[in-house]
Amino acid sequence: MTTFALIGAGPGRGVAVARRFGREGFDIALVSSSQDRLDSLAAELGRDGVHARGFAADVSRDAHHPTAPPRPWAVLAATGQGA
Repeated sequence: MTTFALIGAGPGRGVAVARRFGREGFDIALVSSSQDRLDSLAAELGRDGVHARGFAADVSRDAHHPTAPPRPWAVLAATGQGA
């Protein structure tokens, strides 16, 4: 399975794009600063049959910053969801 990463995930166009890719068979990695909002969006997509998971991160920070999240696709692959 291929993973689509949506950086700056939010309601509206972002979740619509994620839903479209999810319906085409992609796993969805949602990335934004609010884990609560991401969990809500992932649940919304899940109700539509789309596998999505949220990863809280401030993408304006250096990718090597100690608080940077693991690569979303690696996490999804490790759980058997995504590649």
